Amino acid sequence: MAVADAAPPKRVRRPGTDVTFLVVSDTHFGFGDIQKEHDALVPKLNATAGRPYPRSVGGNVGVPRGLVVTGDLTEWGKVEEWQPFVATYGLHGTEAKLAMPVFEMIGNHDKVHGPWVEEQVAKRHGGRFYAWDWDDVHLVALGEAPDDEGLAFLAKDLERVDTNVPVFLFFHLALEGPWSTGHWFGDGDYKKRLAALLRGRFTAAIFHGHHHATGHYVWDGIDVVKPGAVKGGAHTFAVVHVTSERFTVASYDWDHDTWGASFARDLPR
Repeated sequence: MAVADAAPPKRVRRPGTDVTFLVVSDTHFGFGDIQKEHDALVPKLNATAGRPYPRSVGGNVGVPRGLVVTGDLTEWGKVEEWQPFVATYGLHGTEAKLAMPVFEMIGNHDKVHGPWVEEQVAKRHGGRFYAWDWDDVHLVALGEAPDDEGLAFLAKDLERVDTNVPVFLFFHLALEGPWSTGHWFGDGDYKKRLAALLRGRFTAAIFHGHHHATGHYVWDGIDVVKPGAVKGGAHTFAVVHVTSERFTVASYDWDHDTWGASFARDLPR
């Protein structure tokens, strides 16, 4: 006899994983004539599938499962700025210019005029913080950055994920480097608590925005990626490919239609 309200089965890693997804940041709708940048970017995102990877990666890009946007969706958090974000990127990949699902989170700019934009994101995805799976890859959106509520959400979410499942985290604020201090809710011990929570797990990578830059560094043994931004000069997006054996991250410059830096990691068995 089935037990009512039984816990869902624990997410485990199995062979056969083949997941591609894209990441960009800092869309800043409402800033100047930024819609022109989005009108240039979206066709490049839509045309990613089938593009040859750089020789350092090899092969061709698979069909992306979706686009992740790591915060600062708007310039000031206004209704009239959120509306063009939705008109451009949609939600499911069928109702707007972007031809794939989008998974977004807020940044500090989205809160300038209050919590309205964050409330819209929560309505679209079921909460301020949310998680989803593509095959045996687990992905977690942690908003501007994991505060007390976010850390509690992550701890509970990871209880249902086996420690060998690749986990990708996404939030807006930086962990190290420019603008990484004084912005994280007064700093405190949030980063220290996040690091402790992730130890013993396979956190494949963390993606963040805020710096309006393209780059890669290692924080507490975890690969951290800055995917590029729509606002500013770092016009790149990250193309991520995860299989059962390895994952790669390659940076694509949509202004010049060229690949930038890339790196690969083998997945622990």
